[in-house]
Amino acid sequence: MRRTRDDIIGDILEAIDSNINRISSIMKNVNLSASLAKKYLSMLTDDGLIQEVDGEYKLTEKGRKVLEHFRNMRKIKLELATIIYEVRKELSANKKEDQVSHS
Repeated sequence: MRRTRDDIIGDILEAIDSNINRISSIMKNVNLSASLAKKYLSMLTDDGLIQEVDGEYKLTEKGRKVLEHFRNMRKIKLELATIIYEVRKELSANKKEDQVSHS
């Protein structure tokens, strides 16, 4: 499954928050090529979410706030996926009951 731009940004911010803060470690942990890692790190730096200090990336205060939003978003996505699964399971059970009652 392809990751979205938001997924990649969230993964990078999570990695940096976990003290995975050198470009090579970020590349491995987030599974990015060197060119993509540089592109995203540059973008996040320009947006003020991270800063580079002596070859290591750190979250800024703004970056911490955005990371918290990503965590909330992922939690909501998981909750929604669970609800969808339960609804489909219920619909499937109802369909089987209808087939049995019509036999």
